[in-house]
Amino acid sequence: MIHRSEAIPLLLFLLLLATAAAITIPLDRGLEEDGISLPISRATGVPADVLLMQQTLGAFRGWAIDALWLRALERREQGRLHESMELATWITKLQPYFPRVWNFQSWLLAFELALDSRDPQQRWSWVLESVDLLRGPGLRANPFSHEIHGQLSYLFWFKIGEFQDESAGYYQRRLCQRWRDILGDPSASESRPYQEVLQRVAIAATEASSSTLPWLQDARLVVAIERALDDPEPVLREGVEIAIPLLPAEHRQEVEDMLRRRLLEGELNMSPELMERLSWYLGPVDWRTPGAHAIYWAAQGVLRSRPGGLSESLDDSNIEAVLVSTNVRIGLQKLVRYGRPLLDEQGSLITSLPQPGILPSYERALVCLTQGQGIPDELLPRMLEILADSVVTAWLQGEDPMAIQLLGRYRDLAGGTTQPSAAALESQIETLVLGTLTEEDGERERKGLLIGIRGKSLVAGGGGGTAQEAVRGDQLADRLEQRWYGRRLPDVRRNSIISALRTPEFSAPLSVKRRIWETLGAEEKFDLDETTRSLLKIEANRFGQNPQVAFPGIGKQRGRAGSRTENED
Repeated sequence: MIHRSEAIPLLLFLLLLATAAAITIPLDRGLEEDGISLPISRATGVPADVLLMQQTLGAFRGWAIDALWLRALERREQGRLHESMELATWITKLQPYFPRVWNFQSWLLAFELALDSRDPQQRWSWVLESVDLLRGPGLRANPFSHEIHGQLSYLFWFKIGEFQDESAGYYQRRLCQRWRDILGDPSASESRPYQEVLQRVAIAATEASSSTLPWLQDARLVVAIERALDDPEPVLREGVEIAIPLLPAEHRQEVEDMLRRRLLEGELNMSPELMERLSWYLGPVDWRTPGAHAIYWAAQGVLRSRPGGLSESLDDSNIEAVLVSTNVRIGLQKLVRYGRPLLDEQGSLITSLPQPGILPSYERALVCLTQGQGIPDELLPRMLEILADSVVTAWLQGEDPMAIQLLGRYRDLAGGTTQPSAAALESQIETLVLGTLTEEDGERERKGLLIGIRGKSLVAGGGGGTAQEAVRGDQLADRLEQRWYGRRLPDVRRNSIISALRTPEFSAPLSVKRRIWETLGAEEKFDLDETTRSLLKIEANRFGQNPQVAFPGIGKQRGRAGSRTENED
């Protein structure tokens, strides 16, 4: 039995909770009405029991959130990442209008939990969850958040688009494949890839009915299309002709566009209209590349910060405001350097080539920073570096006309007077590569450059790139080695082999390393260091292969007196 002395404080506590809840409900409703946030239940899918807890805690909810936030930070510092994630999840349920916590969760997923694994597939699942968390519930609860839009852009251009993470090549291949499934591959003749398909998708029907699709009269077909609309991505991946065999061939494109729109506007929370307008204003934006998505999320953040809010469209009145965004400029840099995917015969990404069609937009973005007075002096060196890198990449892939086009612009900006020519192109490429070294650089840096070029050439020749890249990489290294030393250096060759064989498996899979091994002479195999041998054995064992079969003779090496010995694995 509760005594009177206990009942009075209890009743008072319950009364205070009820009062706090009564205050909180109109506050949340006011946020929704003012357009600061979307309704909690619709935005984040918060369960009814959590909604009840939100309102029950009332004004005390802030105290609870502060305590959880401090605890989440503490757990992260202690390295207890999963506990920190769980606490952050509770915060987003109690207070979904807190962008910093969404970004905190996203960072844990992509930059900390992902690195706990060596498996690229598992890493990709963490990175993808990080992206989905922000563009899904995070942005639906905070549609105007500059922080969340910025973090999304950063995830694409840095985490996926850069090569700081050894799994970046794998991320890029997965991103490329996913968007091939969604939008297909563009025609080589398209000046603005995907613009036509996005125009169709933006106006596609959203429901399967005879009112939206007059030709749709078969009830069985209606059911099949509705089922596909419930989960469109697997259908697009498989192909509508296989997933919906009842569908007449003349209507496949129309249904594909419906599925694309449902996927883009639903799960991916993206606007086909904005995607199309970005292609219109910026040039050949390829959605199979990380740079395109970095630009999209940064641009959407800028547009939503303007007076039009959610209804603000990209047009002549706001394009320059978009271009001066730092993340948009970085995304444009990425597209200039890596904006054109190169696929193998099976459709897998080999590498990404320069996209000179983006260059005018990138230059315009830089000029906008000075109100039309030219590229800022402090940014010109970076612009020249990007162009030089793009020239060399294009030449290595055998795209001489593109290399000459980019080199011409490089000379214009650098103040050169001579125009590039096909006859002297190889010499001009050599000059650009030499420009990557400074006056302070010496023997170590020169050999490091040579080892890098020859190592990449070996990987390309083994199937990690193109045959043209392998041949021209060796040609470039030969010219530099002859220039500096007058001959080929054995230690450069040896260290190039080591560099190639130690390349992370995501960039040079086991099959590539096996092909490199097959090209080596007996002496070169014997001279390999024990660390490289051990790494190859570990990689072979991880894929269930006998190291002696994958790399014949890997157990043989020189003894201390120079004799050959056989090591047991």
